[in-house]
Amino acid sequence: MLRISQYDLNEIIQKIKEKSPFDFKEAHRGKARALRVIVSKLYYSLDYKNEPQATREKITQLLLYHGQFSREEIDETFRASSRETTDYSIEFLKQHPELARSEARKTKEFPDEEDEKLEIEELEKPKDTKYIFPHYT
Repeated sequence: MLRISQYDLNEIIQKIKEKSPFDFKEAHRGKARALRVIVSKLYYSLDYKNEPQATREKITQLLLYHGQFSREEIDETFRASSRETTDYSIEFLKQHPELARSEARKTKEFPDEEDEKLEIEELEKPKDTKYIFPHYT
């Protein structure tokens, strides 16, 4: 398990913002672990619940700007933590207004005759991608 103090993490994030390189204690393996911790910390500090894809893009751009990680390394970190779900984010519902209407109908106090249709649609719903990272302190 990677152990990183809050001080070390804050220092790494500051170095990213300043485009200043930092060293990894365990060579190549340490870099992947450090990237996972950095991405996790940044991800949970942003609006990840409402905008998981926009949050991913912000983090990717920040890390690419820094220059110490490649797009492939960043993408792999997100891929390893991605989960498909029908627990939709606001961002996803904005992109799929038909789902937003369907979700709103389900919350009605008095369901209407479209309930049977909704149950069938349930099987064909597109999936939202969210990211589940370990929480580091």
